[in-house]
Amino acid sequence: MTEEELDYLAWIKMKGIKEKAREIATKMLLKNKPLAEIIEFTELPESEVLEIKATLDQK
Repeated sequence: MTEEELDYLAWIKMKGIKEKAREIATKMLLKNKPLAEIIEFTELPESEVLEIKATLDQK
């Protein structure tokens, strides 16, 4: 496998992990879990969790 292919596979894996973290953050926000707990468990930056929260608040 080429270096480019390995980089692409690593990118796909990271994208999947990030999407799963966003799904978990969404579920936790819907359960009214504390922001600090969501950040700790998902390892997402606070700004991203707040962005997800704002999206949920608009619904």
